[in-house]
Amino acid sequence: MKEKRLKTLSPYARAFQMFKDKKTLADVAIEFDIKTDVVLSFHSDYLRLVRMDGLVKIYNDLRNDFPIFFHLYRRIKKEGLSKEDIIELVENQQDLKLLEKRVEIYNEHIKRQQSQKFQLENEIN
Repeated sequence: MKEKRLKTLSPYARAFQMFKDKKTLADVAIEFDIKTDVVLSFHSDYLRLVRMDGLVKIYNDLRNDFPIFFHLYRRIKKEGLSKEDIIELVENQQDLKLLEKRVEIYNEHIKRQQSQKFQLENEIN
């Protein structure tokens, strides 16, 4: 059934199906007896559609968060940050959160120690 339907499609659409099926560019050129430039043009169109599909999925995932994502994108471009820079920033942010938690714990400990010191001073007096 699928094979019969594919035969009724244009070479352009059938080439897209072959790309989707992970066939090589050479296989498409041979199958349709077309020149390299035509195969490359078909493949370029196919890749554009696939990438656009990926962008649509990302946009749908982001929905309400798209403005913050766009802001981050512009800031990354402005600062000239690399992928490694971004990874380091995220990791450092996580480390900072852990350090903040440790400081909070130490501050609580210091407060308890100060309270205990005050009690002991009162007992001595």
